[in-house]
Amino acid sequence: MNQEFLKQTVLFQELTEEELVDVLVIGHVENFKAKDVVFKEGDPGDTLYLIIEGSIRISKFIDKNEEALAVLEPQSYFGEMTILDSEPRSAWAIAHTDATLFSIESKKLLELFEKNSTIGYKFLWAFAITLTKRLRMTNDKFNIMMSIANLGF
Repeated sequence: MNQEFLKQTVLFQELTEEELVDVLVIGHVENFKAKDVVFKEGDPGDTLYLIIEGSIRISKFIDKNEEALAVLEPQSYFGEMTILDSEPRSAWAIAHTDATLFSIESKKLLELFEKNSTIGYKFLWAFAITLTKRLRMTNDKFNIMMSIANLGF
């Protein structure tokens, strides 16, 4: 894990080399085999994950059947809601393939933001932009579903 990888991720692309080092020292690398559970819905939300290698499936289980919501690839992140609240996980994260993740405990990340507000500002700005894009995509999907429903399918 190095600064170059962090620099290529949306959340940390605006950080300086020194700021990237500050982020690197508070996180650690974790390895998962395909089908390993990273976290379950209802688990405490206390860690943000960046995908270094492999892919992670975000899923909900409905009547014991898995419904995949997304498959995330390298340089994507998940578990980010833990930064804003301490609510339990809202979905499952499962290794879709063998995966290597960089994990940062939300407590350590928030402490870093308190120590260096510039890092916090840059991170939260990138986070807000990403949330906006995701909301737009969700709205587009909703509009498509409503159009199909109105056609009577």
